[in-house]
This record gives sequence, C-alpha cells and structure tokens, in this order.
Amino acid sequence: MVDYISPYRKGVPDLILFLTVFSLVGTGIAMSYSASAIVATKVYGDSFFILKKQLLWFVVSFAALLIMQEIDYRVYARYTKFLLLISFVMLLLTLIPGLGHVAKGSSRWIRIGFFGVQPAEFVKIFMVIYLSKVFSSESASSSTSHSPLMQLLIPLVILGVMFFLILMQPDFGTAIDLLLVGVAILFVSGFSLMYILFLGAVSIPAFYLLVYKVEYRRDRIIAFFNPWSDRFGVGYHIIQSFIAFKKGGLIGRGLGNGTQKIMRLPEPHTDFIFAVIAEETGLFGTFMVIGLFLLLFWRGMHIALLAVDDYGRLLAIGLTLMIVLQAFINIGVVSGALPTTGIPLPFISYGGSSLLSNMMCCGILLNISRYREGLYDNIQYEDNSDGVTV
Repeated sequence: MVDYISPYRKGVPDLILFLTVFSLVGTGIAMSYSASAIVATKVYGDSFFILKKQLLWFVVSFAALLIMQEIDYRVYARYTKFLLLISFVMLLLTLIPGLGHVAKGSSRWIRIGFFGVQPAEFVKIFMVIYLSKVFSSESASSSTSHSPLMQLLIPLVILGVMFFLILMQPDFGTAIDLLLVGVAILFVSGFSLMYILFLGAVSIPAFYLLVYKVEYRRDRIIAFFNPWSDRFGVGYHIIQSFIAFKKGGLIGRGLGNGTQKIMRLPEPHTDFIFAVIAEETGLFGTFMVIGLFLLLFWRGMHIALLAVDDYGRLLAIGLTLMIVLQAFINIGVVSGALPTTGIPLPFISYGGSSLLSNMMCCGILLNISRYREGLYDNIQYEDNSDGVTV
C-alpha cells in the first residue's frame, strides 16, 4: 500500500452535502414520529417511545459524523485486514442462536443491552473501504508479487463471502446493495466491462437458485408482476402502498393524517415509510425526498472527482453509491418498480444502525471533501507494500 502523507492543511467540508444530510435526517425524524406514534402507543404505551430512541441514535450519529470528518480518510486503508476480520466475526455472531437476535424470521441483529445493532450496515462500509484500497491505482502499482487475475479474484472471493453471510440472515436487499456497490467500484477502477459482464453471466445460475428456488422470494417476484393475483396474500402489502400513493395525491393529506399506516402498511416507520410520506405529503413530498437523494449523489460524485488520490476517489464513489442505491431500491420497492425486499430508506427510516452507518459514511465523505488539488506543497509518499493488498 502506498500511504499518502500530507501536511494536514485541510479545507472546508462540503457545506451542500452537510445541509443535504441534515435535511434528510430532519425529514426522517418528523416522519418516524408520524408513522410510529400509533404503533408505539399500542405496544409501549408511549407515542413518543420510538421517536425518543431515534433522537438518541441521532445524537450518537451526529457525534460520529463530526468525529469522522476530522479523521484523515487514508487512515482506514491501513486497517483493512482488521476491518475484514471484524466484519466476518460480526456476521457470524448474528447466525449463532442465542447471540443473534431473531425478529420476523430474520437474524440480522446483535442485542447490546437496550439497543440492537445490525452488523451488515457497518460491514458495507468496511467492504467499501477494503475494495477502494485494493482496486486503487496506488495499491495496484505497489502489488507486484501476484498476477492481475489473483489481484481481482481475492477481493471478489472476500466480497462473495460477505454477500452470502448477509444472505443467510436472510437480508437479500442489503446483500444486493453490497454486491452492486462492489461491482461499481470494480468498474470505475478501470477493469474491463467484459470482465464484469463475464462475472455477471457466470452468476446467473447462482441468482436463479437464490431467488427463484426460494419460495417466498419467488412469490414476491410473482406478486411484483401481478400483485392483484393474490391481493390478500403476497400482493397485499404493495397494494396498500399503491393506495397510500393514491390517497396522497398532489399535496398529501397532511402530516400525521395518513390512515394507511394504521394496520395496513407493513413496517410503516421502517421499510415502507416512503409510502407514508407519499400519503401525508403527496407528490411534492416524494419529489422533495428523491431530490435530496439526487443532490447527495451529485455532491458525492463531485467530491470523488476532486479527490487528491485514486483511493479517495473510489472511496467517495463507493460510499455515495452505497447510500443512494439503497435509497432507490427502497423507493423502487415501495412504488412497485422493484420486487418487495426489506431494506430501510437511508436517514429516514427508523433504525439506529442504519442511521449511524449512513452518518459515518457522510463523515468520511466530508473528510475527503476537505482535501483538494492545489492545497498541498511538497507531497510525499511512503511505500508500505506487502504483496497482495488485503
């Protein structure tokens, strides 16, 4: 690995990205309360219960963002082996009975006292850091002891292991998000499109077994094409989401006035919160949320283009896509453009692990944005190469 040594002259973090993130978080806090108040009253006897937990997670997440925007992003590249080990162990722990917390048929959480932590949310960040390091031009130029094929296969095998561990929870949406981001990093790092198309072709049988041969996933595919064929079964939830969009119309029914969240929409404060937004704020509200994610995408790509090294460029692209792809998978599912899968809407859905991991991503992006071409004189490099970068 070639370490970049700077005189630590930092510029100002990207203000537009900062404001965009807090606009999304503010929207999320308001909509989390609106979508969860009735459920919280019924289950916990306190309409503010879920809101208070989300506000506590926001304080922790905001502190994490402020800390990570001060840490030189190149530091993370030195600890990829440790991050991979932590990722592997955390994902294994979720699958061990008694350690992994099971909810609604999925073992995605590790219970830590009052809170549940979802390791997959943080594993995605660690994998983006790792893939950005191994596919950066600095790493490629310093790794000479292995063939280019091995330099490609080793990261793909590690990505595949993490993908299947997340899939075993099962968490198909998060696994797909991780896989898509990995392929995107591979593509923008300069690998031939033919390599990527070949990998896609050989993966088709695996996806057939993972999707169509698993009954509940196959049913979701069928419901995607015609939800009314089983309107009170697998098609019920997406039909209720359609009704929410219809009721919302152009300007919505008003914050807190939605009715689909009452025993109709599944997980109205998490996976289907975008349908609550559609009903209560209408087309204008949904366009505002989509616009904020597009703005985040623009700023993330802008930061990547101005990054001072290839590792920073890939890291900015990977973290940006990790957030934005998850957002549009969620929006696609809720609007009926994609088959149903359980995945939260970044910054907006209730969930501490999701909020914390996304704020950490933005903290890293803000740090990358502080380094610009032309800010430095007498740049030095130090070669710490040790063969294949892992």
